[in-house]
Amino acid sequence: MFPRKPTNLIVAALCFCIVFTSLSPVALAQKKTAPVEATPPPLNERFKFGEVDLEVLEQADLLDVRFERDGLVLADESANAYLRRVGQALLPRDLVLERVSWKFRALRDPQPNAFALPNGSIYVTTGLITLIDNESQLAAIIAHELTHVMRRHTYMHNRSTRKKFLTMNVMQAVGAASPLSLVGAVITVVTTVAPFIMMATIYGYSRDLEREADHKGIDMMISAEYSPEEMVNVLKVLDKDIEGENIRLFYNDHPALDERIKYLSSYLGARADKVTHQMELNRERAAYFRNMESVMRHNLQLAINAGRVRSAVYLAQRLVDFHDDSENLFWLAESYRMLGPRAPQLTEKELTNSAKKDAAKKREKRTAEEEERELLATPAGKDNWQRHQQLAEELYQRALKAENPAPVVHRGLGMLYEKLGRGSDAAAEYEKYLELSPSAVDRGRIQRRIEVLKEKLK
Repeated sequence: MFPRKPTNLIVAALCFCIVFTSLSPVALAQKKTAPVEATPPPLNERFKFGEVDLEVLEQADLLDVRFERDGLVLADESANAYLRRVGQALLPRDLVLERVSWKFRALRDPQPNAFALPNGSIYVTTGLITLIDNESQLAAIIAHELTHVMRRHTYMHNRSTRKKFLTMNVMQAVGAASPLSLVGAVITVVTTVAPFIMMATIYGYSRDLEREADHKGIDMMISAEYSPEEMVNVLKVLDKDIEGENIRLFYNDHPALDERIKYLSSYLGARADKVTHQMELNRERAAYFRNMESVMRHNLQLAINAGRVRSAVYLAQRLVDFHDDSENLFWLAESYRMLGPRAPQLTEKELTNSAKKDAAKKREKRTAEEEERELLATPAGKDNWQRHQQLAEELYQRALKAENPAPVVHRGLGMLYEKLGRGSDAAAEYEKYLELSPSAVDRGRIQRRIEVLKEKLK
């Protein structure tokens, strides 16, 4: 499990809680050679399967099938191949484990998570893809999850805790402590199909198991010639509580983020000569963004659809900072347009535990439209709305002036102008969009919008 915070129900509920073609040969050639000998594989060779373990294994296999059936696995072979390459680079050569078949796949979920099933399936969500900065950070996450499988942590945890909780207790815990507005499709599937696995993911592995996964993950990174200090850096990246969803609940026994940073830094202290030069990490970051840009854009649509608009703004800005082409500018404009009257960042008061719980309860009781109406009734909400719509328009215009402007920019402008009451301008932008995209999947819907707007203009 690789959670952003030990108290984050959403992330802990999926064992923490990224991805395109391989890095170029040049980038790989520049990776620093590991200056230490490979450590022994982190295996639990004394583990013997029992009946209770086979039950958990069956649930894991069912989860793989369900993820595919529900369309949650990202249908991008190049993205999954990238994950597979990183995962295979970390695994000891010629390793064979009983009842383990390694799979590395991305899941279409804007919530930042990664988790390992005991059958060897390693999943990383598109939401996590957009947060991390380079391949070494991805390797840190995967190495941690690989250790959970290789050390048989899920089975061990299940053996020690299954008698304490009934399946119904797990279901009720998820429903009561994790508001529906914050529970994604992946968590819903896991809760339904694999309640015993959820017992591990909700309540978390023990401190010792998590520390073991961290330390063994570091060793695997060094053996695979990845920058080991990125295990510490990725914890800092994953600590961003953009949506105010890290709520203190069950995980007081889970190693806190600052504690993990401290003991990992200490573990790395004796290996200071292995720290990779920053210039090399910068090259790695640039290659990583180039390879994963398309997946990041896909995740932005998922984030906006899920109402994670603050995350969308933050993540879209990262893309624009990397490459300010027409499509990335379009997504940043879309994010600001959908941000509307909301503040782009939560205040310190809003990030207190009590305030986050209150906000989660409100999200259960009102729609996004109702939230917007409430905010627009306040001076701050009105100011935010005007500022964000203006920013969106400026970004749309920049996107149109960029090389090879994307047709969807006109659709975004049309939606913005329609919201601003500029019906004539909106209709003109919609028509331009349809002219440039004659086979657009939303052609019928946009055509109806044009007809309604022209009717109102008569």
